Amino acid sequence: MQKDVKISVLMCTYNHEQYIAQAIKGVISQNCDVKFELLVGDDCSTDGTQSIVMRYVAQYPTIVKPVFPKKNLGASKNIINLAEHAQGEVLSICDGDDWWLRDDILQEQWKVFQNEPDVGMFCAKAKCFYQERQMYDGTLGYEGAESLERMVVDNRDVAAPTIAFRRALFMRCVAECDWYIEQNVFYDTIMAYWFAYNSKIRFVDEVLAAYRILNNSASHSSNEEVLDAYEKRYFSVKWHFLLEHPINSKLMYELLMREYDQLRRNAKWSMESKIRKSKTYRLGNFIIKPLKFIISVVEIRNLKDKI
Repeated sequence: MQKDVKISVLMCTYNHEQYIAQAIKGVISQNCDVKFELLVGDDCSTDGTQSIVMRYVAQYPTIVKPVFPKKNLGASKNIINLAEHAQGEVLSICDGDDWWLRDDILQEQWKVFQNEPDVGMFCAKAKCFYQERQMYDGTLGYEGAESLERMVVDNRDVAAPTIAFRRALFMRCVAECDWYIEQNVFYDTIMAYWFAYNSKIRFVDEVLAAYRILNNSASHSSNEEVLDAYEKRYFSVKWHFLLEHPINSKLMYELLMREYDQLRRNAKWSMESKIRKSKTYRLGNFIIKPLKFIISVVEIRNLKDKI
């Protein structure tokens, strides 16, 4: 065990055979004044992810550490398992399908935690990379992440591959988030809420990483049912936290009413969308189209006769 490790990078991965090498390279290429380690938690992938990880373990045995559970844990318990194996006093996050764009990210994170003792969490900006289109489009991360009120009102997430925490605070966060862990929704959103409520977040207005967007992911699925389930989870996480950690009551009321209106609009759109896809609607449309054509022809003839 290397007792002088100061930063532990936690990399959760599952079936990231195509991306894991890029993620690992971004970490091992870091230039940092203190020692760091990379813990890769592969959650029982069914592709070649583990064999790729082990290649890097063989090349960089003092940096890359495999943490392979014997059974699938799910994303929430996977990151907790990594944190429990970590040696560093700072935990930095980069999932196996994202990657870092600069070699001074750990140095930047360490500097903030050393110079600002009241800061519990670090975050910055990340470019959005659309895998199918093979292009960058937009960014994640904004200064509102330093305020719980701004986060919940603006409905925006932090940029996951830029996050770092003080380990002691993170383990306290874990201890207080049983419900989210059991629901498997203990991810960057709830972590950011907890740290904004219980400590201070430092947002750095710089692009440090790339956030890969996959078409088959829960948050970007083309399947309406999958997307609905994701949005429901997001809604439940936010309101479960706000009910346990109330903010300004007037703001909470306005936020709830705004989301109620949004839910009504979504329900109306969803119902109309389902109706248009139904067999009855399509059959009726098939029948009425020729009737509409005949009616329009008759109207044109009547108009000509009048002229």
